[in-house]
Amino acid sequence: MPSEPIVEIANGKLRGAQTAGVYAFKGIPYGAPTGGANRFQPPRLPEPWAGVWAGVRDALTLGGRAPQWQGAPIRRPGMASLLGPVDTSPETEDCLNLHVWTPALSGGRRPVMVWLHGGAFHFGSANRAVTDGANLARRGDVVVVAVNHRLNILGHLDLSGIGGERDAHSGNAGVLDLVAALEWVRDNIDSFGGDAGNVTIFGESGGGGKVSVLLAMPKARGLFQRAVIQSGASVRVSTRERAAALTEAALQHVGIDRNSIDKLQTIPAEQLIAAITPAKQKVGRPKLPLLDRYDFGPVADGSDLPQQPCDPAPAAFSDDIPL
Repeated sequence: MPSEPIVEIANGKLRGAQTAGVYAFKGIPYGAPTGGANRFQPPRLPEPWAGVWAGVRDALTLGGRAPQWQGAPIRRPGMASLLGPVDTSPETEDCLNLHVWTPALSGGRRPVMVWLHGGAFHFGSANRAVTDGANLARRGDVVVVAVNHRLNILGHLDLSGIGGERDAHSGNAGVLDLVAALEWVRDNIDSFGGDAGNVTIFGESGGGGKVSVLLAMPKARGLFQRAVIQSGASVRVSTRERAAALTEAALQHVGIDRNSIDKLQTIPAEQLIAAITPAKQKVGRPKLPLLDRYDFGPVADGSDLPQQPCDPAPAAFSDDIPL
């Protein structure tokens, strides 16, 4: 096997690494940075890098993870024994990246497994050592993809009732990132020996919740063929009414009124994240907290997410997906 495997995808060539029979390509951008004017907006395609780095981009190190909620229980010392070492990768709004592990770059079209990390849509990343995809790729003869995407208030501040059409998708920006990642898989995974027509999405805890949400999103239709929900932590996402109340409370906390929401794209991300807990406290706990746990998570907005993921009547466009 070559010591420096190189693949070519839509945006240019990538240089990976090979260890113990597995090729790894890390930190591959599937979307543009999400800060500034792109904050709260649907994901945009990254710039091609052909002609940069002598035409080959290194994919040797993990990409940045989304800014994290400071109240996350994963930060508690006792969690390290369960989840392994604390993730110290940099937090950045340039977080739309993914990692690929594959046992071979040729020799057949292998099944693809796309891992969605847990964290209640508030924290976590695809960068933790405990969920490195090399072992699964090696033992299962599959191509493994792990995805970083926007979380918490940066991925799910519902401004649709204030900003009009421009912000119509803001409440679900973080899960639209997942759709963009699956579109990247569809368009590029054959370069890594994968079969774009044989994709399984899987995730645990909040990652299981993400699987549930994708099953209910029309824009995700046809991008995966199987789904695995590992301990999905909730059966409902935010209603538009609750999401709007949380948005109002967050705006009050950061001192921005409804007529000045453009300022939200320029204030530090840390200031927005610091508004999460006060906004939740102001709005109060939901009536059924064991079911309604995803404040500043996905929103059943009637458009990107037309219905609750676990509605008794499943979405017709996904009722043929083995679960």
